[in-house]
Amino acid sequence: MDFKTLVKFKLFKGISEDELENLFGKIKYEIKKFKKNDVVFFRDEKVDGLFIVIMGLLSAEMLKSNGNVQKIENLSNGDIIGSAFIFGEDNNLPVDLIVLEEGMLLHIDKNNLLQAFNTNEKFLINFLDEISDKTQFLSNKVWKSFNNKTIKEKVLDYILENTQNNKVIFKHSIKELAELFGVSRPSLSRVISEFVEEEILRRDGKNKFILNKEKI
Repeated sequence: MDFKTLVKFKLFKGISEDELENLFGKIKYEIKKFKKNDVVFFRDEKVDGLFIVIMGLLSAEMLKSNGNVQKIENLSNGDIIGSAFIFGEDNNLPVDLIVLEEGMLLHIDKNNLLQAFNTNEKFLINFLDEISDKTQFLSNKVWKSFNNKTIKEKVLDYILENTQNNKVIFKHSIKELAELFGVSRPSLSRVISEFVEEEILRRDGKNKFILNKEKI
């Protein structure tokens, strides 16, 4: 293990080489090598612990419903793979990870990762900071993206999220939705009426609609 390389990574910030050597001497870990065009992870594959890129470049990609590939991000030296999916109920990675440049991964399974956290508090704090930073970044990104959408786009997103078997149930009142979207009630009501006129929606009771996806 090259501890001189690891101490440069954000995950091991503030931890000396000697402390790292002591830490890794108490846990089990493995180094996995990968070559260009290898698939390190397939979408929906379970993340069973910490994976950190020691060297190389990976591309996180998602296959869209129309068959096109959506690039999410690149992962390089020091980046953690799916840190938010290590713990919690859903441990399945939502993307494919494709190798762009050959390199290596450090893998520590969940049990040994917990042991490492108990051994070195700074390592635990760095890990929690990493998750918090990424969550805040994604939240800000989603918020900016949401604010840049038109009222129609916001309503359509809401409709698709609340549709099952083409049945739409509005879980919020018009007043609540207007506040959620940051728009006026008349503007929101007008958009919903336009969806009905365009036969995208058909009323099916109070706050209930039938969605015609072909009209979208």
